[in-house]
Amino acid sequence: MKQTADDFELVEAFRAGDEKAFEDLVRRYQHQVANIIYLTLGSREEVEDLSQEVFIRVYKSLARFEFDASLYSWIYRIAVNLCIDEIRRRKIRKVIPLEFFTERKLEEQKRSKDKVTAADALLAKEKQQVIVDALQKLSPNHRTVILLREYEDLSYGEIAKTLRISPQSVKSRIFRAREELRKLLKGYFKERS
Repeated sequence: MKQTADDFELVEAFRAGDEKAFEDLVRRYQHQVANIIYLTLGSREEVEDLSQEVFIRVYKSLARFEFDASLYSWIYRIAVNLCIDEIRRRKIRKVIPLEFFTERKLEEQKRSKDKVTAADALLAKEKQQVIVDALQKLSPNHRTVILLREYEDLSYGEIAKTLRISPQSVKSRIFRAREELRKLLKGYFKERS
């Protein structure tokens, strides 16, 4: 996601004491933050509380924000770090169930077809579940880069800045994640070809 002049203006207005500018930033990014939390933790119940915590951290740190990365990448990193802290706190390993990543793709497919039969819908739902199951088997690092690349549509450079890793590490993780997914899904798609 590219840095916008609006982001710069809102940050500067907030730094100058305009609280409404912060409210505008929250409105601009609250949906993406909620998506990140839901996709990472898989719990709709935690979205509101953790979203609020993300924006509290943004509020406290915005005075120190430097525009060397996009504001969205910076907020995304805060959200991901908060989710990682929550995962560690609960000592769970299940990260990023991507149900609505695949649901979004299903909706796009439905809109692109003139007529979807009941059988098509059933097969699409089955395919969605198989993909979700496969994604949940990926390591957290691999799920995260797939989420950033495929769902958030970030470039390799933006992913590197967001995760604070090298672009080469991003490429490597994406390659390994795709290979792992290919292996996990090979049997399912082979049966249906």
